[in-house]
Order: sequence, then structure tokens, then C-alpha cells
Amino acid sequence: MIKDYLKEELVLTNVSVDNWEDAAKMAGELLLKQNKIKKPFIDSMINVVRTYGPYMILVPKVCFFHGEPGENVNEPCLSLCVFNKPVYFRDFNNQEIKCAFAFGAKDKDSHMNMIMSVASILQDEEFIEAITNNYSKEKIMSIIRKY
Repeated sequence: MIKDYLKEELVLTNVSVDNWEDAAKMAGELLLKQNKIKKPFIDSMINVVRTYGPYMILVPKVCFFHGEPGENVNEPCLSLCVFNKPVYFRDFNNQEIKCAFAFGAKDKDSHMNMIMSVASILQDEEFIEAITNNYSKEKIMSIIRKY
């Protein structure tokens, strides 16, 4: 269940960043502070975007940053940053995001339940409204707790 991964200390609202790289760093820092990842994983998330483009924009305005699975991830993990103004992928047709998840996996299989939980909550219109319009952390957490 997503509420088992996306704890209050891994959700940040009203975040101000200037570009998608800073968005990835901010979301990654939440995981780093909780010892879910090692610092090189944040660079890996940025390199994935530079290599493959912003394919990780799952639904409009919602980004799902991730890096390479492996030794820089201590356990399957997830964070969420909600931005106070839109962030643009200027190198990639100015695609806009208003929030970003950061996701880490140790291998290619152990995180599948977490991915299914994310897919489920991303179908919730109330949740999408909350994370793309900088609702309060309390409101976002109340929706997450339902899942």
C-alpha cells in the first residue's frame, strides 16, 4: 500500500525550484535524509532524464523520477514534492510538471507492489487535483492514508 511507503517525512509541499534538475534533487534529498538511498542515486535520476528524456511524466504535470536500480538504493522507496509554481523541462519541449515523485528500487522486481500502489492512487482525481495544485501536506496525506 502506498501509505506504507509515502510517509509524512517523505512528502514536501510548497516547494520552490527553478528547473527539473533541482526538482529531482529535492525529491531525492527526501529519500537521502531518511537513509533510503545513497547520494549517487540522485545523480542517477538526473542522468536517466538526460539519457532518455522526460518519459517519466506519467500523467499530465506529474513526474516520476527514478534512477538505476542497485547498490545506491538501500530499500524500495518513494518521495513526493509538490511545487508552488510549475517546473519546466526546457530541454524537452518545455514539458510542465507541478509535482514529482522520486522512486528507488534495489533490483528490477522487489518494488512492483509499490508501483501498483502508485498506479492506483494516480487514478484518484482528488489526489491528482491535490498534488498538481499545491494543496496542503495535511490534505495530501489524508488522501494517501486511504490507500
